[in-house]
Amino acid sequence: MKDMVDLKQSMETLKTSQQKTELQVTALQQEVKELKRENQRLTLENRQFGETFNAVKENFTHMNDLFLEFAEQFEEKREVFEKNTSAILGDLKVEVRYLSITHLDLNKHTLELDKSIPALIEQKYETLSTKLNTSLDTLNNDLLASSANISKSVFYLENSQNTRVSSMFDEMNKTIGDIRSDVKQSQYDQMKLTSTVSSLEVFRMNVTRNKCDLSRRVAFTAGVTSSSTSWNSGTLVYNKVINNVGGGYNPNTGIFTAPVVGDYVFYVTIQSHGSNEIDIDIVLNGSSKVRAEAYTYSANERYDVGTNLVTLQLQKGDTVWVRYYSGTGYYTHSDVPTTTFSGFLL
Repeated sequence: MKDMVDLKQSMETLKTSQQKTELQVTALQQEVKELKRENQRLTLENRQFGETFNAVKENFTHMNDLFLEFAEQFEEKREVFEKNTSAILGDLKVEVRYLSITHLDLNKHTLELDKSIPALIEQKYETLSTKLNTSLDTLNNDLLASSANISKSVFYLENSQNTRVSSMFDEMNKTIGDIRSDVKQSQYDQMKLTSTVSSLEVFRMNVTRNKCDLSRRVAFTAGVTSSSTSWNSGTLVYNKVINNVGGGYNPNTGIFTAPVVGDYVFYVTIQSHGSNEIDIDIVLNGSSKVRAEAYTYSANERYDVGTNLVTLQLQKGDTVWVRYYSGTGYYTHSDVPTTTFSGFLL
């Protein structure tokens, strides 16, 4: 009965553990669902960010095309301006040379003035060309700086986006990997628990089936109701039957006959009478198996108790009883025996 109670408690403990495991699996499944939703949200954000980035990239490409077109137009206008300026200055130089040659007969001051005009024109031309070239260089530098800044901005934006997206995906993949590992471990634990519960269920079914099969239920307890100071041979007959499931024990002969094959447990107690010593054996088919001894070491020791237990594999029809070995007499109580004999089928 104690084994059955322990088994029932073990099954209750396993059932509680299984319920806890199921709750943990449910919690993990809920967490996986939450992570899937978070993954979908991040994927949507990444797609939106990618669309924004593509739009910025397209705008930059359009601005770059406009810049190249403007640079081409500017270069064409500069070439036309230089060409026109060069032509005008050439015509002016020719005109001045013509006037200088025509008026050779003018006075000295006029001649000096004529000589200074070409130099003045050359100086003005050089000054104008220098300013024009400086303006062109400044404009080119500004355009190059603007282009470089735009390229840096796009490069930084692209790298930042790639780094952020890569980091997000790495973290998300790591989290999903950890959850998959936890889920696999939980599933493995649940499989082991299920296997254990199944084994226990099979065992419980076997026990239940044996309990329901009355032919497989065997147990007895019997006691001696009267003391004796002279008993010193033969079989000790336990005449008071307390329990006799299966009807294997005979209170008239003191012999137990196995109704079915199986492993049996037998337990015996013997109380000495006064200061006497008494030894008894548990016997299987006439062969002694274990001995119980109630022994007093001095005259002051009285009513000692000897006990012993044995497990025996019996075939149907095998007999077991308690037989005298040595000593004299035994003691017991009539209403609640102290000298007893018990057995049951495992």
